[in-house]
Amino acid sequence: MFTPGSKYFLGLAGFSTAFMIAYIVVVDQWDGGATALAAIACAAGLLAGLSLFNRDGEVKVGDTSAAANAAPLGASLWPLIATVGVVLLAVGLITHEIVFLLGLVAIAASFIEWVVQSWSESASSDTAFNNEARGRLLHPLEFPVLAAVGLGIIIVSFSRIMLAVSRDVGAITFIVVSSAVLFVGSVFALKPNMKKTLVAGICTIGAVGIIAGGIAGASNGKRDELVEAKEEGHYSHKECGPEKNKYFDKNAEKTVSMRSNPIATIELVDGKLQARELGVEGYTQTITVPRANSSTVIFRNKSNEEHRLVLYMGTEQVQEGVTEDILTCTQMIGPDSEQALTFKLNKSSYGQEKPFAFTVPGLEGQSIEAYVP
Repeated sequence: MFTPGSKYFLGLAGFSTAFMIAYIVVVDQWDGGATALAAIACAAGLLAGLSLFNRDGEVKVGDTSAAANAAPLGASLWPLIATVGVVLLAVGLITHEIVFLLGLVAIAASFIEWVVQSWSESASSDTAFNNEARGRLLHPLEFPVLAAVGLGIIIVSFSRIMLAVSRDVGAITFIVVSSAVLFVGSVFALKPNMKKTLVAGICTIGAVGIIAGGIAGASNGKRDELVEAKEEGHYSHKECGPEKNKYFDKNAEKTVSMRSNPIATIELVDGKLQARELGVEGYTQTITVPRANSSTVIFRNKSNEEHRLVLYMGTEQVQEGVTEDILTCTQMIGPDSEQALTFKLNKSSYGQEKPFAFTVPGLEGQSIEAYVP
């Protein structure tokens, strides 16, 4: 009644079920191990059912529908991949959605490939024709997907290498690798009759080398300056003090595009701040700013020293009883330079203990009020 294959999978399903029950009773019923064991039991039970359904692919003696010279069916890895997909689905439910999505992809790919393979093997008695039929149906889908996956792996691996080595070594590595790719590609183009096995071997060696380097780079981690920048947030927050910052003020812009669409221009002349508002004649000490809209102000430094423009935007509560000022600012710019500051004020000036205002650090008694109706 039971085939040898079904006995194996039924035994695996029973053992996994028993071990799962013991795990729930002894360890923890909500732990991920019980879910993994349940997934293994379900997958084994599915394979046992399939094995019983097709009787392990055996042909009964005296079955006239099976030709004596019929070629045996080829082995397939798609059932194993489908089982892995089911396990990934279960693991993804308790870990991360990406794992769950990978399980769905594995199951969908296994279903399509397995169905088409089964259909092609019974298309005719000619194995070559069956393989050609399968290729015509699936190669237009397989090749782009495999190329995209392979290219993605190469890109990720190379990026891990570039993040692990220093900037100077990274530049040299990029030049060497790109030169090698150009040289090998030129050889392939000049000698189109080169053996396919040699071409495949060269490409495989190169891909394996880059992937191995990527694994080594990922194991070593990012270089020290990148780790420090991530920990201290060099590139994620602004430094609005009077001193020049090593990271935020690096390569400061000195000009502003004509498409900036500013609502006003603030100038620092002879130690004094003065503003010109769009549509208003002469200088003013108050700028009207629309509420809850992104606005841009141009800061022009006409002094002999480096300065930045800072906008006070109110306060926020960081913890109970503790508040801090909300500031945004331009980079530190030198004499005869200008830079745009884009901001959004969501609150009205009414009820503010301290008015919204533009200031220059280190310059006392000078400010331009930002009035929000």
